[in-house]
Amino acid sequence: FWGRLGIRGVLALALLALPASVAKVLEGHVTGSAQLHSADPHLVVLGTFGFECIMGTCGKTVPEAEAAFFEKGMIHIEAHGDPFIKGQEIAMFSSEPWVNKSAWKQIWRNRQLSCAAKRQHAIFTLPLTTSEGEPVDYRASNVDAVDFYHALRLSSRPLFVHIVALNCAPEYQGALSMYYKVTLQNPGGWWGAQFSYDDQSILRTHILAFLALGALAALAAHSLIGLQAAQLSHPPLLVLGGALGGFALSHLLDIFFYADYASHGHGPEGVLVMSEVLSTCSDLVVMVLYLMLSQGWRITDDHMPQRDQMLIGGAVLVYCVCYVLIYTVDYALRDPADEVYVLLTTGAFFLVLIRIMLFALCCLFFYDTYHREPSVQKQTFFRRAIVSCAIWFLQLPFTCLIAASTSSSTRHRVATGWMATVNTLTLAYLLYVFQPSRAKDYFTITATGNELAGLTSDMDDEPMRDRPPLRSSVVESERYAPLAEERGREPRLAVPDEGML
Repeated sequence: FWGRLGIRGVLALALLALPASVAKVLEGHVTGSAQLHSADPHLVVLGTFGFECIMGTCGKTVPEAEAAFFEKGMIHIEAHGDPFIKGQEIAMFSSEPWVNKSAWKQIWRNRQLSCAAKRQHAIFTLPLTTSEGEPVDYRASNVDAVDFYHALRLSSRPLFVHIVALNCAPEYQGALSMYYKVTLQNPGGWWGAQFSYDDQSILRTHILAFLALGALAALAAHSLIGLQAAQLSHPPLLVLGGALGGFALSHLLDIFFYADYASHGHGPEGVLVMSEVLSTCSDLVVMVLYLMLSQGWRITDDHMPQRDQMLIGGAVLVYCVCYVLIYTVDYALRDPADEVYVLLTTGAFFLVLIRIMLFALCCLFFYDTYHREPSVQKQTFFRRAIVSCAIWFLQLPFTCLIAASTSSSTRHRVATGWMATVNTLTLAYLLYVFQPSRAKDYFTITATGNELAGLTSDMDDEPMRDRPPLRSSVVESERYAPLAEERGREPRLAVPDEGML
């Protein structure tokens, strides 16, 4: 798996500009009654695909004579029986009403329509067998399998189709037995031909997000290395750096998947799941960071009360459990042929409610900490932090609203681009205010444990009068010298008391 992921992903990224002729591939095996594989007693859904507008411009009518062959949607169907059963067909239904054909939602799971009545609403059908039950030889070259090409004329609007297998023969109704491979292709080159219309530009979005977040993660790592060299500790920056690295790695996995998808019609299995897990964990890290900052962590207090720690941990645990349960139940119970977008499901609605509740808890913490803080600079930091906190916690509700108000043909890429932009800008702001040169005004930046151990051992071994004045390594470093000066006072190190030692 890892070899396939690494080799194909790297090769695909190295050949971004080459126009490949492959496309989305639906491949599998169906055998037995349709009722065993589908919620519809007559139809087994093989997959969905969105064909783009003609000439790449929606709302424009182009005469068929002006549309070149390579500007049409391509369908390649390969199938062989296990063995073939008489009456088997592969059909294609439109999501929207199409030339006197009913929309998909009016056909799927409609108990009032017979198999033959549903078949009449297909915009394309391909019989796989003859009247005697033998495979149809469309290319006159293979008598054991079906091999068929079809050029689909595009229109001035996107065409989203559902590819299904069915058998409406009276004596074999619903009986299926086939291995199939359906290849679907849009006009265009490597960047768009393989992708459904609603997924086009997704690869570019992930590439841009990875470059931006990778640069932020590198900047955070550079600052942390400088602090380590000066033997200083700034935990909030370390937590933020970990979140930036997680988001960057998540987008890198998405790039590997979609690059392989663009080259072979399908991506490595499990990569998108790994990416989602990394993204969710990084999102949780940032939410916990905001909750801790709202309690004045490393600002008013170096350590939070145990009660507040338990409250934050319990809230995050509830969010994680609900996230797993909601999406697991939604994945198990959701109809694979359902056209409802994932951010508009019931599970997403409950996640939005939980996220709003966490934001309300964060606001209460900020309010209490703000009124207990006498420093004007720290109060200014809290006012700005609550704004960025609101943007982070409420991005999911706003994304759901945007998805609901956007056309179904473009909502996926719009929602993905919106979330990537909000994440990147918010994390960039946090990194800006967490930089050591600015954070010294409101964060407590202390010496690391190694330096403190050396200082305390010197205190025990040398008389006070013989020991030279204490000097932190941060004072010796020109870059981090301002960190050791607290508003014009002498540099000092946070040395633990005797009981702690």
